[in-house]
Amino acid sequence: MQKIFILFLLFISFAITSKAQFKKINALFLGNSYTYVNNLPQLIKDIALANGDTLLFDSNCPGGHTFNNHFNNATSISKINAQAWDCVILQAQSQEPSFSPGQVAAQTLPYAIKLDSIIKHNNICAETVFFETWGRKNGDASNCAAYPPICTYTGMQNRLRASYKLFADTTQSIMAPAGEAWRKSIAQNPSLELYSSDQSHPALEGSYLTACVFYETLFHKSVLTNTYTAGVSSINVSFLQQIAHDVVNDSLLTWNIGKYNPCGTTGLNQLSSQHNIVLYPNPAQNVLQTNTNASYKIYDMLGNLCLSGNKSDIINVEALKSGVYFIELYSLDASNKIRFVKE
Repeated sequence: MQKIFILFLLFISFAITSKAQFKKINALFLGNSYTYVNNLPQLIKDIALANGDTLLFDSNCPGGHTFNNHFNNATSISKINAQAWDCVILQAQSQEPSFSPGQVAAQTLPYAIKLDSIIKHNNICAETVFFETWGRKNGDASNCAAYPPICTYTGMQNRLRASYKLFADTTQSIMAPAGEAWRKSIAQNPSLELYSSDQSHPALEGSYLTACVFYETLFHKSVLTNTYTAGVSSINVSFLQQIAHDVVNDSLLTWNIGKYNPCGTTGLNQLSSQHNIVLYPNPAQNVLQTNTNASYKIYDMLGNLCLSGNKSDIINVEALKSGVYFIELYSLDASNKIRFVKE
C-alpha cells in the first residue's frame, strides 16, 4: 500500500510539473565516448529548452574511461569539486559493468562508491545519476569466450541492467535507464537503427532516445510532444519520446527516482550524520576511526559477518580483503549501519 501511495504521489508530481513549472539544473557528466558522441549533454539541454527548462552542464568524457580512471583523473575530481552540482552523471566503460558479478564487485563497484562519496561530500544535496548504457548489437564478441552470458545482446543488456542497478542501490542514487529504453525500442521497432556502424556507439536516434530518458529522469517532467527533434524524423521522434516516457514512468521506484531525499539519506556522510557519527578514513587501509565509543559488527556485501568487537573508537580492518563493507555501530539507544571501502 505504501509503494502504491508513493507511486501515486510521483505520478501526480510528474503530471503537475509536466509543463507548468520551469526548472534549472546544474549537471556534470563524467563518462566516455558513449556520452560525447552526438554531444548527449547538449541534446538534453536542447530538449529541456524546448520545454522552457534550463540545463547548465560541464563534462569530462575521455574515450574508454572507467570509474577507476575517473577516480584517478585529476580533471574529473576537480570538476566534481568546482561547484555545488545538482546532479553528477556517471557512465562506466561500456563493457565493464557487463562482466561477471564477481569481477564487477571487485573492479567497478568500489569506484562507483568512491566517486559517489566525493560527489556527496562536495554537496550534501547532490544526486548521483548512474547512466545505464546499452548492450552491443550482437553482444561482446571480444569477451564472449571468457564470459558466455555476454555473447548476445540480451545477455549483455541483462548484465548491464543488473550492475547499474547495483551501483544505484548500493549508493542510494538514481539509475537513468537508457539501456532499458534501447531494449524496448529494439523489441518494438527493430528496423529503427539506434547503433552507428560499429554496432556499439549510438547513432543520432540512439542518442536522442537516451537524451529523452535523461530529460525525464533529471527534470521529472514528460518529454512527450517536445518540439526539439535534433534532426530526427518526426515519426521517429514521437516513437522515441513515447519509449523513453514509458520506460522511465513505468518503473520509477526501480530506478530510485523520488525514492531518496537528496538532502537526507542518500549517501555515506548523510547516513552517518543522523546520529552525529563520523567514520573515517573512507576508503580505509588498516584502521577506521569514529567519534563514538561504540560496539561494532562488519559485514560484507553478501551479509556475512566479517569482524566484530566491543566498544572502541579505533577499529582495525587490516585483516579484511579489499572490497565494499558495511559497519554497524550500536549502543543501548541507537544503531547505525555505514558503508565503507577497504583498499
